[in-house]
Amino acid sequence: MRMISVATILITVFILTGCDSVHTSPPLTVLPHSHHMITASSLSKDGQFNLISDNKSVCLWNNNQEKNPLYCLRDSQAQSIHLVDISENNQFFLISNRVSVCLYSLKNHQRLGEWQFAGNIINDMDISADGNKILLGFRSGQASIVNIKRNKIHTFTKHRLDINSVSLSDDGEKAFTGSSDKKAFVWNTNTGRNIHEFSHGSRVNHVNMSADGRIGFTLDAIDDRIFWNLSTGKELSELSTRLRFFEFNDSVFSNDNSLLLTGSPKQVIKLWRVADGDLIAEWKSKKEKGRASVLSVAYAPEKKVVTINSDGLYEQWQLPNVQTQ
Repeated sequence: MRMISVATILITVFILTGCDSVHTSPPLTVLPHSHHMITASSLSKDGQFNLISDNKSVCLWNNNQEKNPLYCLRDSQAQSIHLVDISENNQFFLISNRVSVCLYSLKNHQRLGEWQFAGNIINDMDISADGNKILLGFRSGQASIVNIKRNKIHTFTKHRLDINSVSLSDDGEKAFTGSSDKKAFVWNTNTGRNIHEFSHGSRVNHVNMSADGRIGFTLDAIDDRIFWNLSTGKELSELSTRLRFFEFNDSVFSNDNSLLLTGSPKQVIKLWRVADGDLIAEWKSKKEKGRASVLSVAYAPEKKVVTINSDGLYEQWQLPNVQTQ
């Protein structure tokens, strides 16, 4: 048997992890928000509200009042809900069973609208910050923009294969779509015309766009994970990791676009620096029933991070002091 020296092991660890230390810490708070496995969740941008679906109910929680949910949909209204979202102004929320979308008021919980898309399966959705537009990405490669005030739908054929992930700028003017055709497009939601086109080595599983539409992020199925300047269409940086085949269920840019917070399967939460792609903090979500896949992430006041995992746990974490440049 060949013996490996301690020095060789240390050099290998250094190469794989890099010279910068990564901050880790236990959660500050762990609260059960469902006793069932979660199929979908969404956190508001400020971390105050979260919306969760477990195939038995869809419940809205105020994370400052943790004992009971604010409101729940049950029975037929809650069945097969696989997509949920909250507008960034905390005025509206969306639920979808993949063939229809329902819009609700977050304040009084009244249903404000419903749109049907029979025969066109919805893979992902996003709502603008003011709640005026909804972006839908379909398994067919098409994408729809729902203008809520005008109650009009414009559908564009954007990709040759499934759209796997979508993101909408705060003003609803720019859409970002990633597809199994190995392409990610930034496009105008009024005309459908592409602003930037990005090619990848394999299917694009995740895209995200900053609130102001200036920075984008794309992740493909193997090893492309890139930050983009969406003003120029040029690459800014790439995640500093040698790992391949990893996934993000959710991601969110910080308010100043300097950081990207991500949630992944197998309990993983990570914080990345946009300027150079370095990993600067990571946490591990608590596991109770299943894989504890991290479904939603958000920044919260007082330098905190909040997350929801598939075991129905809401967790708070302390955000470390980090250099963003």
